[in-house]
Amino acid sequence: MSAVQATTSGLDTREHAPRKKAQDSLLEEVLNLLSNVLFPVVIFLIWAALTTIGTIVDQNQPEQHYYDTYPLPIANAIVRLHLTGIYHSVPYISLVVLLLLSMSVCTFRRVIPKRFPKDRPVPIGNFGLHAQADTAQNVDDAAARAQDYFRSRGFTMRTLVQDNARWLFGDRQKWARYGVLVAHLGFAIIAFGVFLGWLRGFSGQVVLYRGESATIDRANLRLTLDKFSADFVPVQTPNGQIYQAQKFQSDVRFADADGATTSARILVNHPHVTTSGVYFYQASYNFAGHLAVTRGGKALALPGTDGKLQPQDAIFLPGTSRAIEYGTLLGPTDPSQTPPGVPMPSRDEYAIWVFHDNIPTTNRPVFLPIGSSLDVGDGYRVTALPPTPSTGLTYRYDPGQGWVAAGCLVLVAGFVMALFFVPVKLYAKISAEGSGAAVEVAATTTKGNAIYEDDFAALREGLRRSLANAT
Repeated sequence: MSAVQATTSGLDTREHAPRKKAQDSLLEEVLNLLSNVLFPVVIFLIWAALTTIGTIVDQNQPEQHYYDTYPLPIANAIVRLHLTGIYHSVPYISLVVLLLLSMSVCTFRRVIPKRFPKDRPVPIGNFGLHAQADTAQNVDDAAARAQDYFRSRGFTMRTLVQDNARWLFGDRQKWARYGVLVAHLGFAIIAFGVFLGWLRGFSGQVVLYRGESATIDRANLRLTLDKFSADFVPVQTPNGQIYQAQKFQSDVRFADADGATTSARILVNHPHVTTSGVYFYQASYNFAGHLAVTRGGKALALPGTDGKLQPQDAIFLPGTSRAIEYGTLLGPTDPSQTPPGVPMPSRDEYAIWVFHDNIPTTNRPVFLPIGSSLDVGDGYRVTALPPTPSTGLTYRYDPGQGWVAAGCLVLVAGFVMALFFVPVKLYAKISAEGSGAAVEVAATTTKGNAIYEDDFAALREGLRRSLANAT
């Protein structure tokens, strides 16, 4: 190698050394941040807050749903902050991944070294809980006697000989040391379930009128509403008596991709689960108005005459400046639509308005009983037909649900192990002293010395009595 090449090589080495040192320093800082206990705690609190919001706020609904359900400022915050699909959002999944990463680094850098100390000789006097008992026995006999005593107190013992001294190492309730690791494992299982649900799960809602069908492509299902029924109870309010639905249910038929048909009855708080694991919930209902329009005795198929009229929907009569506006349904079929304080008629009737040149033809709504007809002018006649029931169903498929439930159980088990049990690590050194032996003993726990002080005092006195009796 020439002198120039040697010089160049030396420069390259000096240039790479600071760069590698800087990279190692940056990696160490990142690992220190991830293993800092406060870091995963903060991430966990943010994750818990988002999970709580996702539980309270209806997810995956149209924007109008939030404006109809919540006050305007809250609805704006929900929509603008994208809180309508928290569980499937990138920030939510990123928090879970970051929390798992932090917990993994904490586990290997802090939890395992602290909770699972190695069996090695250590200065007994450095422990907060330590004591010494002297005996006239030789080292071997004293070690055997001490080992038998510790075993009688529930410790699993191991021995080591070093520098003419015998060492005893013991553990009691060592399995409780795994509590934190079990809790970490539980959260990892929960995270896997959340990710699986995000990857393969889906949800949505469908509105069906009686006799209608809808296809849910991702579930490979086609469902048809055969019947809808509801029961109502009166509720007294300051403004008068109103009616609330006590029970409503949908009788539907499911057809899968193979053509197999299954009938099901879906009630409030009693979802139906298909064979493929899709949950269907009874979410809402409605009874739409149904008006038929004829002219000269001939039925007309006009927009709005399909039996799906909602309040303030209108039917415009061709060739005229007349229109029929649907108001509401009054009657026993759906008494919840009856305004407070308004007597409920014994039979169903519609409250409608008839407009001519955008001016109502009457100073109050026209109440048209089911089966009755009304002449609205220019040869048109409207007839009230029975209302059309409809149901609102929400569906959800989450393949990670079972994993999340299992993870919660494992997480709780880990917390119980870590919080309600006290694992104890025991160190004992038996060395020659004069014509006998000295037995030094120390103990440590994962929860500090105060919680084990009384037990250690009893352990110390019991050891002294055992050694004295043997002598």
